[in-house]
Amino acid sequence: EALEIAERAKKLEKETSGHRDSGALGLKIIAAIAIGMSIFHLYTGAFGLLIALRQRAIHLLFAIIICLLKFSANKNQGADKEPWVPYVLLGIGFWTALFLYLQSIGVLTNVIAIGSFIVIFGLLFYARMLTRKKRIKTGKSYETVPMWYDYVFMAFAVIGCSYIAIYVDKIMERAGIVMLFDQIVGFFLILTVLEATRRSIGHTLMIIGVLMLIYSRFGFLFPGVFWHPGFQVSMIIRHFILTDSGLWSTPLGVSSTFISMFLLFGAALHASGLAEILLKIARGIFGTMVGGPAKMAVVASSLFSMISGSSTSNVATTGIVTIPLMKKTGIPAHLAGATEAAASMGGQITPPVMGAVAFIMAEFLGVSYVVVMAAAALPAALYYSAVYSMIHFESHRIGAIGLKRSEIPPWKKDALYGSYLFLPVIVLVYMLIDGYTPMRAGFTSFILAIALSMIKKDTRLDFKKFGNVLASAAQTLTVVAIPSAVAGFVVGTATLTGLAPRVSAALAILAKDSLLLTLIITQVMCLILGMGVPTVANYILMTILTVPIMLRAGVEPMAAHLFAFHFGIMSELTPPVAITSYTASAIAGAKFWPTAFAAVRLAAVAYIVPYLFVFNTNLLLGQ
Repeated sequence: EALEIAERAKKLEKETSGHRDSGALGLKIIAAIAIGMSIFHLYTGAFGLLIALRQRAIHLLFAIIICLLKFSANKNQGADKEPWVPYVLLGIGFWTALFLYLQSIGVLTNVIAIGSFIVIFGLLFYARMLTRKKRIKTGKSYETVPMWYDYVFMAFAVIGCSYIAIYVDKIMERAGIVMLFDQIVGFFLILTVLEATRRSIGHTLMIIGVLMLIYSRFGFLFPGVFWHPGFQVSMIIRHFILTDSGLWSTPLGVSSTFISMFLLFGAALHASGLAEILLKIARGIFGTMVGGPAKMAVVASSLFSMISGSSTSNVATTGIVTIPLMKKTGIPAHLAGATEAAASMGGQITPPVMGAVAFIMAEFLGVSYVVVMAAAALPAALYYSAVYSMIHFESHRIGAIGLKRSEIPPWKKDALYGSYLFLPVIVLVYMLIDGYTPMRAGFTSFILAIALSMIKKDTRLDFKKFGNVLASAAQTLTVVAIPSAVAGFVVGTATLTGLAPRVSAALAILAKDSLLLTLIITQVMCLILGMGVPTVANYILMTILTVPIMLRAGVEPMAAHLFAFHFGIMSELTPPVAITSYTASAIAGAKFWPTAFAAVRLAAVAYIVPYLFVFNTNLLLGQ
């Protein structure tokens, strides 16, 4: 059954990830670019960061190229499915560029504008027909090579990001003067980010980015408190592309520094064999108890979260081991999947990684990363304690047994001899507490983890394995960098138009000065916006839209940020989307809805704890 579940997990990943079915050469090219990205971040981690815009532009360029090569244009929906979005984005881009050029030389007329619009979109419509016919002719359900427009978008990314990285000093010296080239290059770069977002994350976040741009340009069409006079394209490009207030703002800045280093650290720990040691320890201690494999899932996921910080990664890593064991001891398939989903979800609220949000939260709050870790520790401990208790009583109720001692391989010796693998985590925490920057602490711990992996022959890294570590970390970083870039659109719109106080004013009217009603509205918004929006982007949206009204209602800043963060995470477990439950149900071979509802029931405390620490900040250590 374990082999069957592993195969099911592999099939699920292929069907839902949207990854191209690239051949050996394609995979090598992606891996080479990803290794280059990791080397860049290791270099800046060791020798110091570049100028902010240069660091972030290079980071984003790597992420976009990897995304466009790795993710298929039609999301693997079939040979006859040719997406409309790339053509629409290219049409808008080419027409806008032509419009701006003709306007700059004074020859633009309504007839030319309309005629050029018809010609450009007509040609692209014809190109789409030809491309779709070619797809159908090949008869392949999965894309195997990039499409022609992938190279166009990659060219836009190379030109736009390279322009910022190379000429950032001259752009700063211009002090806000926007050239025609700036507008065209910047606009194409924005469109490329939107397409990369659609590929790697989904339509929801892309639509949010589009709405932010529309609101910035056409604010005069919005009613009431949301009205503003609107800004010209040149002003939007200046704010979004030529400063660090939009695309290159805090989210992408954190992604290009702290998050990149910690993902490299996590990949190094995984390669060192620490994940296997954690599973052995959890299985050895809890395996023979009532519902042992389920309890093992909780403990293993809580420990694994220290090096992962991703709920789906937790499910994929620990689930293929724990789910078959749970089913073997009498736990129904849907409950086995729910247990793994609930246990894995806690990884994103557990220090030190916290789904990469802790770094951004520290930046927004203006406090050290250690302060955020300390504040988040007790709520995370309460969550895992409650989930463990729920599983304990549920196991007794259904009569789930534990594993036999003969079914548990010897683990104490392995745990003892592998205890040195915990040293990088200890060093990381010590350096953070001692005042070192997260970049320095992460880089030092990464080097230590790589060095310790060399001790044993079975974990020793040769050049190929080390390359796999670097490639894996960078490809994971890509799906953090892209949503971080789009989250910059939200930040840019908020600072350009004053969106945050406008939303706060509207919500204040709705909440009628009631703190409890304010919290409920925030919870609902977090759960709704979190459906299909990654953790980082969801948290930033909530920080801009709902945290200000909580602060106005008297909530402590740390409590307000953690409240929004916790409920943003819970959207991964809350139906109808519930991506973590979906992944766990597929691995368990169970139906989605029973799994999702069981996961919500097991994780019920997660809907309560945020209210507790808002009304009693003593639960947030150090506050």
